[in-house]
Amino acid sequence: MRKNETFTGIAEGYTYDGAGVVKTDGFVFFVPGLIAGEEAELSVNAMKKTYGYARIVRILKKSPHRVQPGCSSYRLCGGCQIMHMDHEEQKRFKEDKVRGCFLQNAGMDITPLPILYSEEQTNYRNKVQVPVQLEKGKVLMGFYQNHTNRIIESDSCLVQTELSNRVTKRLKQWLSDLKCANVFRHVLIRHAHNSGQLMICMIVREYPFYNSDRLVDKLRSEFPEAVSILAIVNRRSDNVILDGKEYVLYGKPYIEEQLLGCTFRISARSFYQINPTATEILYQKALEFAQLTGNETVIDLYCGTGTIGILASRHARQVYGIEIVEDAVKDAELNAEINHADNIEFFAADANAGAQILIRRNIKPDVVIVDPPRKGCSKDTLNAIIKMAPKRLVYVSCDPATLARDCAYMRQNGYEVHDIQPTDMFPGTVHIETIVLLQKLNS
Repeated sequence: MRKNETFTGIAEGYTYDGAGVVKTDGFVFFVPGLIAGEEAELSVNAMKKTYGYARIVRILKKSPHRVQPGCSSYRLCGGCQIMHMDHEEQKRFKEDKVRGCFLQNAGMDITPLPILYSEEQTNYRNKVQVPVQLEKGKVLMGFYQNHTNRIIESDSCLVQTELSNRVTKRLKQWLSDLKCANVFRHVLIRHAHNSGQLMICMIVREYPFYNSDRLVDKLRSEFPEAVSILAIVNRRSDNVILDGKEYVLYGKPYIEEQLLGCTFRISARSFYQINPTATEILYQKALEFAQLTGNETVIDLYCGTGTIGILASRHARQVYGIEIVEDAVKDAELNAEINHADNIEFFAADANAGAQILIRRNIKPDVVIVDPPRKGCSKDTLNAIIKMAPKRLVYVSCDPATLARDCAYMRQNGYEVHDIQPTDMFPGTVHIETIVLLQKLNS
């Protein structure tokens, strides 16, 4: 087939990024927006050696799981890839994605536990980073189109809170009125759902900038929830956003949020799970997998601001947290103090180096909890865990492919995969959080 040639096909399943898979004459096409079981007239977009890409011309047989996305920017933005599926189909897709990743990357034919999810399917994000551009005198704010630096303008995003959307809309107006948009790169907004506190952080090329005081006054006047207004001066030429000197323009350099009976301070650069209701479900399951009785020594690798470790400390004898971001470690230590967790100690180091510190101190953990970035754990980190020989490893992952890869390595080194629990932290998107319990053989 050639580009722009049309044909008819039926989606047999999905790719890991949610595109429909259509086979015709032994050739595979990937079709964004097509639901499994749907028949459609398709047009070829691109041809590769063994596969191709196509777009929907018209749907001939519609799936009962197709819904109309409520977002006007849905097709252009690309942030929420599967909003055209109803909730049941999204769950099926995500469970199948976890199953497929384990089969492909670990050679394991698994049956994950039924996916856990929050009833709140929209307005769930507590953090948003909005890019800012000035184009021919017009202020653009919204989200980048997939694989581009082109901003798709949006005043109302369905996965952001209504308050975050209002802040974005007003800032867009004020940056234009005060003629200071030229120094802006991004705006970071954190909105704590339970405490109601708001942080507005301006990522700018210089500070102070023209009318900066007037802009802060406007933010304070219209948004009394804003307990933290910051500026980060970032002069880098790459895509790293939260780098540079930080200025507190009003209030505190952090906000506070409640989670499962604990209070956590969150700074601009801290990692904190973005879906608060689903986070409670996720962490409760992780603690259930840890099987803590009050006598255990726990190591929390990639501990961030100390959330899981501090929650675990209420049910363990001693907890050690490892985190490479020094600002996050400072937050974690303050969080431990706020929550009277005196049985937890933090180290500013990468996961492997921190684990080596504990090995040299002859710390013998009963449980290790890991929540690494998307790339998963390094082999050195996994080897350090193997050397420490915990009875249980609780692995929290935002990427089932690297999770499966690491589980396969642990299986080769004396650990058995027990429960695999998908959790839908990101409704409307192809992303899925998964918790796995690995048990040391003969422990």
